[in-house]
Amino acid sequence: MDETGSSSAYDGWNLSSDARALTRRALNGHLLKGDEPGAQELIERGVLVYEPWNQRYTVVSLWQLQRRVHAEQRARVSDLLHEQATADRFFEDMTRIEMEQVPGVRYAENFAEAQSALQAALAEATTVIRTAHPITRTAESLKVSLSLDIPRLKQGIGLKTLYPDSARSRAPEQNYAKTVSEHGAEVRTLAGEFIRCIIIDDALAVISDYRTLPADRSTAWLVTHPGILAFVTQVFESQWALAAPWTGDRARSVDNGTITTARTREILRRFSRDQTIRQIASGMGLSVATINAEIASLYEQTGTGSHFALGAWWARSEEQKLV
Repeated sequence: MDETGSSSAYDGWNLSSDARALTRRALNGHLLKGDEPGAQELIERGVLVYEPWNQRYTVVSLWQLQRRVHAEQRARVSDLLHEQATADRFFEDMTRIEMEQVPGVRYAENFAEAQSALQAALAEATTVIRTAHPITRTAESLKVSLSLDIPRLKQGIGLKTLYPDSARSRAPEQNYAKTVSEHGAEVRTLAGEFIRCIIIDDALAVISDYRTLPADRSTAWLVTHPGILAFVTQVFESQWALAAPWTGDRARSVDNGTITTARTREILRRFSRDQTIRQIASGMGLSVATINAEIASLYEQTGTGSHFALGAWWARSEEQKLV
């Protein structure tokens, strides 16, 4: 046997020409001494068995041999799967231990665990809840949120909610923004990508797992460490400062009444110089997805629907003069 556990006398289940010729002889009723060319291959496979009374080798029932080999292979596969499952549990335990190294940071390895911690913290909220939702929310989830958010707002708990600009074109988000705004909540929208998180009373932050992109929505980090919590809050507030207020309408204006922002103006200037989306992203240190999101937002704000139309709008716009 070699170091992989396979016999070095033959290559897997491939027969040499000698072994194939010897098989034909055995199947025709010839008794073999076992020293013929190719015999060792057949003996190791179990095709030939020794009969002491004849002092010769004879061929076995191939159907029974196949069943026995399959049973042995299934047993080995089962053992390997069991070993793999045991190894997976080991590494899950190691990962959990690794993630518990920082006090005040806990890893929720599934949606239910994250939701349980989040709902418990929301039930104890007293000052302000900050939420950033870069993804589309379903009408049903927004309906549930309204049933919970309105009572909190009536209790005097602040609510700051951040959505992508694309939410302005979707009726469920429009209705949500209009309703909570009427009860004192602050809602804003932001062009491009931003970090998904929920921060409650500056006491707990629930953030998506961004170790892989796109972030895994079924897991989350639960942060109560004061230093890390302060950092997450600052990230939210930085995103909030760049966003435009929204009360459920479709229009968006930022930068003291302008349609464009400093970033979108730079994109449009590069676009007018015939740079590709990839070149613009590389030159500005942004992702292609971010540039595409910004352009999609500009389409909506300017009433255009193509690169050509957007370029024509920019060529006529007084906002070219802005820094």
